[in-house]
Amino acid sequence: MPELPEVETIRLGLEKKIVGLEITNIELIRPKTFQGDNKLLQGKKVLNIWRRAKMLGIDLTSDLTLLFHLKMTGQLIFEKGKEKITGGHPTKDMLGPMPNKSTVVIFSFDDGSHLYFNDQRQFGWVKVIPTSRIEAEEKKLLGELGPEPLEKDFTWQVLKDNLLKRKKTPIKVALMDQSLIAGIGNIYTSESLFLARVDPRRLVNTITDEEFKKLHRGILDSLRLSIEKGGSTRAHFVNVDGQKGYFLDFANVYGKDGQACRGCPDKVVKITQAGRGTYFCPDCQK
Repeated sequence: MPELPEVETIRLGLEKKIVGLEITNIELIRPKTFQGDNKLLQGKKVLNIWRRAKMLGIDLTSDLTLLFHLKMTGQLIFEKGKEKITGGHPTKDMLGPMPNKSTVVIFSFDDGSHLYFNDQRQFGWVKVIPTSRIEAEEKKLLGELGPEPLEKDFTWQVLKDNLLKRKKTPIKVALMDQSLIAGIGNIYTSESLFLARVDPRRLVNTITDEEFKKLHRGILDSLRLSIEKGGSTRAHFVNVDGQKGYFLDFANVYGKDGQACRGCPDKVVKITQAGRGTYFCPDCQK
């Protein structure tokens, strides 16, 4: 499942290509993937593209919004002539002719371009709803989510107040609770805690104000670096230029168990917390 930076990378790429375009046709190759009346979209212009946690939204004229969830194998592929940008689960055929056997929905625009929604395993979906109902729909689909870490009102005090709702929980586990903070997964919790020099096993109520401030900076720095580097691709994500993200080349601890720490002579170790791998340096993260 992609984390916040991977979905944000797709959003930034598509924003450059389809905002201002008018939808001229929607072809439903697999109707079950599309929820709503596709005829309502014809003639509507793209106003804005946004992300909430790991879900993408495309706002249209006439109070309509398209919601996308790529799930595990979804792809969004934009084509105009010889120009192509891709985002999502990488496959050998994603840079080939479109549509292909995994295409489930095709959006056509007034400049002759197309946006293909592909999904091999067909767990992803697209839904059309009134824009005015977005907030209620988000809660229905995603549950109660915490604040977005890249929004300006996400301060270190907000981080502290939310995490303290899980006082007796290890800090790494609490950081991955989407009801406390939205969109941060396993990679960026490990990286943020390393930057803050905080041991992932410590309980939330043992973290000092100074450490909360460092953790806040660590979250922002790791997310922004990942977006700059195109995401944390390994096997399941490519960015909007069709290239694998390479943030992990710059990661400090994630996936580096047994390797030398970048901050000291010690080695990175891996432990399991709440069923997920946690990477940290025992010397740097006291």
